[in-house]
Amino acid sequence: MGKRFLVVTEEWAGSGHRMAAEALVEELCASTGVDSARLVGGLETASPALRELSRFFYLGMLRLAPPLWQRIYEREQLWSTSLQKPLAWWLSRKLTRELLKKEQPDVVIATHAYCLSALARAKREMDAPFHLVSIPTDFHVNHFWVHPQIDTYVVAHEQLGEVLKRDFQVHADKIQVHGIPVRPAFRVAGERDKPTWRAALGLSPEMFTVLVSGGEGGYGGIAEVLQELVRVQEPLQIIVVTGKNAKLKRQLDDWQQKTPDLRHHLLIRGYESQMWQWISAADVYISKPGGITCAEALALKTPLLLYKPLPGQERRNSAFLRHNQAAAVANTPMEIRETLNRWRIRLEGQKEIEKIEQVRRPEAARQTAEYLLGL
Repeated sequence: MGKRFLVVTEEWAGSGHRMAAEALVEELCASTGVDSARLVGGLETASPALRELSRFFYLGMLRLAPPLWQRIYEREQLWSTSLQKPLAWWLSRKLTRELLKKEQPDVVIATHAYCLSALARAKREMDAPFHLVSIPTDFHVNHFWVHPQIDTYVVAHEQLGEVLKRDFQVHADKIQVHGIPVRPAFRVAGERDKPTWRAALGLSPEMFTVLVSGGEGGYGGIAEVLQELVRVQEPLQIIVVTGKNAKLKRQLDDWQQKTPDLRHHLLIRGYESQMWQWISAADVYISKPGGITCAEALALKTPLLLYKPLPGQERRNSAFLRHNQAAAVANTPMEIRETLNRWRIRLEGQKEIEKIEQVRRPEAARQTAEYLLGL
């Protein structure tokens, strides 16, 4: 009889957590020795009302009071205590009754920290405890991801493993450095070069290509980024992906129709389910620094230009990647143009950005699946 896996995530705080969970489930389902591998939303299962409240609070804070959200995020130890005590007690009872007793998993993996402490409490109280895995889906680790009942931590980089050991006293035997799981399609897409991808997508194979995206929600000041890109003197091939933000796509379509004399090749797309094609085709990817977005671009060796990181995890991701020289950060539209001009000279000269190799982990999902199957 094979192993039973349960992957618990949340999607209301951005799609990256779900994408990492889907990547892992896809690899597990393709492996032998797996009886089941199910993906579930933690709050969606335990408390749909709390899910909606959390989503409203999170999105509202980011939209209306980013500095306040940054201060809240920096007090992570205080908030993680609330998740580890009263809220965890209540959620653990709900998850045990609604999910764990029905599924009887051998391994439970969390790609979002909200229900992690509740799962840890449930593990301690169940008759047949499961192996609990924490997978932080960013390039940093905070208190939310750590609990004494966690058996394994899968982190994005060796530096994060050192943080777990130094700051949280996690034993080295519990730490696996596999990377942030990305879907198998991203691993495979990296085997083709950029001109080949551009030709396959009907783009000019030789033009310097810039991709702009703000995730599924089309966030990150895409319109002002585009306004700056069109001021670049040398012709560019610009692809803008607006995600599920239909209002933004309409605005950009209208602007393009009213600006017929662009020197650049401009393509505006809506939601793209196969983003690996467009990231593979790009010489530079301008985006918001969500953990999974960065991991996908790194897997495809596409240089990242991170624009206006949001408070919290996005600023931490940006700081990590900039420190490791694996991405650049721009806080104004002018900085985008200046960075692009510098990079264009380097990239057109066929110079590799060697630092990307030191942080990219395209095999993360497969290696994690293999490790879990071998427990």
